[in-house]
Amino acid sequence: MKKKSKTLLGLVAFAILIAGAVFAYNMLQEHNAPDSLVLLDAPGTPAEQEPEQEQEPEQQETQEEQEYSKPQRVREQVPNFTMLDAEGNELQLHDFLGKPIVLNFWTTWCPSCVRETPYFENLYQAHSGAVHVIKVNLLDGQRETRAAVDNFMYANSYTFPLYFDVNGAAQYGVRAIPVTFFIDENGYPVASAQGALNEGTLWQGLELIGVPR
Repeated sequence: MKKKSKTLLGLVAFAILIAGAVFAYNMLQEHNAPDSLVLLDAPGTPAEQEPEQEQEPEQQETQEEQEYSKPQRVREQVPNFTMLDAEGNELQLHDFLGKPIVLNFWTTWCPSCVRETPYFENLYQAHSGAVHVIKVNLLDGQRETRAAVDNFMYANSYTFPLYFDVNGAAQYGVRAIPVTFFIDENGYPVASAQGALNEGTLWQGLELIGVPR
């Protein structure tokens, strides 16, 4: 009888330990979630100006000459890359220019990716006419399989379009997932976020690329 009691107490203690570990993990994940965005080369962002120095009258330049002599800030579009849709058709990221883009790299085995996915589904359901939701899955056929992705989509009734990476992660220097990029309608980078997004941070990025709530 005492042996059974000890066994029962051990199981209860083990269950409490597991519950505590899960709680701590969830708290850690929330703590590590991005609460702000990294601003990139946003449209209309002025370049830093050096303080003006006084010049002798004979050395003063006209306003036109001063503007011409200033170093010009050149904006660059985000890298283009190849992806596959659910049917295996090749697409380029730049095919989606003309509307703002939310670009997200993810997998089904990544807990942070799974946790943020409902926000992207809600975005796609409510605002797909205003923004392209491009969730690019890092399919490798081993840790991430097509069967796992299809099961994940079916089990959660997700409807956002599936895209599979060919060379995008390499082009964007992806080292950890999830990572999200907010791109304006002309293909210029505006902001990024590393880690699981919450709904508030997602909408901060969307507002920066002109997507209304």
